[in-house]
Amino acid sequence: MSGATSDGARRLFRRGARWLDRLVGDADWKHAALKPAVLQCAMPARLAAARYGAGPAGARERERRFLEASTSYREAMADNRPDARQTTATTIDGLTWWVPLTRPDDAHAIERSLGHQNFPYRAITQTRELGIGRIMLDIGGNTGRTAIPRVVLGDVRAAYCAEPDPLNYACLVRNIRDNGLRGLVMPDRVAIGAENAVGRLLRAKSAGGHKLIDPGVHVAGDAIEVSCLTLDTWCERLGVDPREVSFVKVDAQGSEAHVLRGASRLLQMRHVAWQIEIDLALLAERGSEAALFGLLQQHFTHWIDLNRRATGPRLQRISQLEARLGYLRARRRGRTDILAFSLDLSPKVTS
Repeated sequence: MSGATSDGARRLFRRGARWLDRLVGDADWKHAALKPAVLQCAMPARLAAARYGAGPAGARERERRFLEASTSYREAMADNRPDARQTTATTIDGLTWWVPLTRPDDAHAIERSLGHQNFPYRAITQTRELGIGRIMLDIGGNTGRTAIPRVVLGDVRAAYCAEPDPLNYACLVRNIRDNGLRGLVMPDRVAIGAENAVGRLLRAKSAGGHKLIDPGVHVAGDAIEVSCLTLDTWCERLGVDPREVSFVKVDAQGSEAHVLRGASRLLQMRHVAWQIEIDLALLAERGSEAALFGLLQQHFTHWIDLNRRATGPRLQRISQLEARLGYLRARRRGRTDILAFSLDLSPKVTS
């Protein structure tokens, strides 16, 4: 570990100690919500524990199976050398972090991109009651900003990531390899949708803005062909037992309803909690807003709004979803993430 990284880790540990002192000193500390800063301070120490966990036979066997199932991962591990002009490395909370540069000639865009690199600790604390468990599926894995910290912090035993963009995927593989997480985070270069087909991915100016577009739709921009599988097919191909899945994150840039349509077997596993992005503008582009709300009400009983500006009870019935999210329509960019889950675990009967 470099001197700069060690100094940074020590500062994070000291900050974490101060947070813990405050919690212990609070007469009501047992009921205090876990602060995101505590998770941030724990990352360097947890990374060492995660690296040890990547060594035992279980993780090695998991990666061996994944190498057999994923052509993209096999090829990336054989020759994972992202274009030096289109990627750069930084350090986030003790981890080496590779970042895609979608505009490598724009110094301001590069600076802005590096300045926005962080882990979603707040969302992790908001979903921990229901998101902790065995296997995580990360649909729209990007560079691993959601899956990697959850694995490092011990929230899940392993994570499988689906990321269709080639540049994001190259950085994702490097972030796994350079942080010693092979066998704990398994990345596959694939899009997840409603059917098994070749899809079109419209590449955006930001690494998180790439999105699938419908067949026949004319777009002005960089559109590339990508492999597209249903979530059920993807799990079957990788040998992921749906009963072992405890948490699914879906950030599909307007294709969230398409992801759910292709996940009928996984949706029968009613113990699974789903973190799903709801962006009204992107859903409108694909004409799938009503379909998404309908699918959520069909398959879940309750939800939590993860927006920091959300009001009302934290736990809400799924029947109230569309009405409660009405506040998003008054915003220029109406978006939030929700945690959808079922408190009634009996099998869902559908006609």
